Amino acid sequence: MPDSYRNGYPALGVMVAIAVVAVSLILPVSAQVNPTFAQLPAQERLALQNGQATVSGDEGQFTGRVLVDAPLSTAWQVVTDYDNFDQFLPTVEASQLLESTGNRRVFEQVNVVRIFPITRRSRIVVASTLSYPQQIDFNLVEGDLNRLQGIWQFESVSSSAGASPNQVLITHQVAVTPEGGGLVRGLFFNTYRNVLEDTLSALKQESERRN
Repeated sequence: MPDSYRNGYPALGVMVAIAVVAVSLILPVSAQVNPTFAQLPAQERLALQNGQATVSGDEGQFTGRVLVDAPLSTAWQVVTDYDNFDQFLPTVEASQLLESTGNRRVFEQVNVVRIFPITRRSRIVVASTLSYPQQIDFNLVEGDLNRLQGIWQFESVSSSAGASPNQVLITHQVAVTPEGGGLVRGLFFNTYRNVLEDTLSALKQESERRN
């Protein structure tokens, strides 16, 4: 018999592996499912817990977040409800799913933004790649923008240590560039940031309504 077996090393290795698995099973759920949320600045975490949407960034590079009191599956369903965006998103006048193949979706969206005294209507066609339940990648196919590309991310969150996940942190990262420049560009970025915040708040409201 080899010395390693005589000394019990393989058995010790098995025992260590079992111990590691056991520890992972008894860790608080929040320690396993809240990594991103726990790393956010305290001020942003507080805002999210108070029901606010947060948006950071400028010059066409934005990150928005919102904390939803609903299952991840419900939040995902709302974010991918391309045929009905006009029913619950504040600036969407019309939306239609054009293609659904495998995990790829292509949809058309018409937005109306009113900035007194101007009303601007724009049309975009966007392709999304769905990786349920973690992420949705999207990019512009055609429309009234020069660039639109980003991701939606979904993370289950526990409201207290040791509790089962009962919330979802939705994170939206986007790079967007309008047609034109100068004053139009600056106005667009300011407006887009406000619209993104309103959109995240509307997604939260709709997800919680469906829950």
